[in-house]
Amino acid sequence: MSDAIVLAAGKSTRYGKSNKLFSEINNKPLIFHTVNEIVNSKVKKVIIVTGQDHKEICNILKGFNVGIIHNQNYETGISSSISSGVLHLPKNSSATMICLADMPLLETNDYNDIIDFHQQNGGFSTIVAPYRKKTIGNPVIFGKNYFKQLCSLNGDKGGKEILDNNSENLVKFNTKSEGFYFDIDNENDYLKFQSL
Repeated sequence: MSDAIVLAAGKSTRYGKSNKLFSEINNKPLIFHTVNEIVNSKVKKVIIVTGQDHKEICNILKGFNVGIIHNQNYETGISSSISSGVLHLPKNSSATMICLADMPLLETNDYNDIIDFHQQNGGFSTIVAPYRKKTIGNPVIFGKNYFKQLCSLNGDKGGKEILDNNSENLVKFNTKSEGFYFDIDNENDYLKFQSL
């Protein structure tokens, strides 16, 4: 089974004055909703990587059995958060599912679907990603052979660079489920979500 890293360190600069992860989803903050769905899935260990709002997120998530890592270098971009998460994975971890904290349509069964697909089709040297009409979604599951590369990423690129450089090892999880392709970047996205 895969472990999970939840990236929750972004500055939400496109969202406005407040952190988008505190936006309400079913009367709970978005970060609570996301973590709740992941924790209830088939993942083993869950690691949350925070940034500027570390204390607030710790307070929101205090009832969950998760590891929370404060990435002090969050301003350098998403790569430092990925690296922080990977470095805190259990030593026997065979794969990690890298999750974005701002994807409100994803539910536990969606996470289980991609985890089950990875169990059947993935391995140490594979990357499993949601795929629809030439679009890659999130989360992405990286086999352990990519942990070193994930720790070597720089800037705000995320794992896309590794995907591009290892396309022959990409296993496409073909799914039309909108949750894998919808995230909240700005207030218009939040309004769109509320209208769904």
